[in-house]
Amino acid sequence: LTFKLGGIEFEDERIELSAWPELKSKTPYGQMPLLSVDGKAPVAQSTAIVRYVGRLTNLYPSDPEKALEVDEVLGLDEDFVRAIVPSNMIVKTPQSYGHPADLPEEDRKTLQAKLRAGLAADEIPRFLGFFEAKLAQTGTGYFCGDKPTIADCAILARLRTLKSGRWEGIPTTIADSKPLLSAFYERMLAIPAIKAYYFK
Repeated sequence: LTFKLGGIEFEDERIELSAWPELKSKTPYGQMPLLSVDGKAPVAQSTAIVRYVGRLTNLYPSDPEKALEVDEVLGLDEDFVRAIVPSNMIVKTPQSYGHPADLPEEDRKTLQAKLRAGLAADEIPRFLGFFEAKLAQTGTGYFCGDKPTIADCAILARLRTLKSGRWEGIPTTIADSKPLLSAFYERMLAIPAIKAYYFK
């Protein structure tokens, strides 16, 4: 998304799920995404990648104080993701959360449903409240300054996932009660480069 908003051409290579087990051992840390620049060895860690692309596209401020504001929102988004992750991974690796590795699928789904119910009732509204308050603080319609940054790209992507229904058990309307966040979402989607990317 940052590449697109910044107007930089890139090759978006998607990996089939079936190809991941073989590829995983060849990646630096067993993770995606990866960024390869001019044929050099791939670099991992999504936040490092987005900051790098942000610098190339002027979507990450060079001024230290303004960059700090962006980093604060990125950190808040990372906290949000960390709150969500267990509800995604409990069905894949229940042993990572104190359950048997051979836990039946039905029991995994039950645990996931309980986690998602807690997220919908507490954690997600709490983070959405933080995002809403940040927009109220800036008063510009964006999270940091008066134009989009990589922070806005990160929150937009998170809101799209929330609204997609991909997280079963999380209402797709959960962010609708936040007027500034809802307006931000529509404002970002109306940007021609973003609209073209998401609705191609």
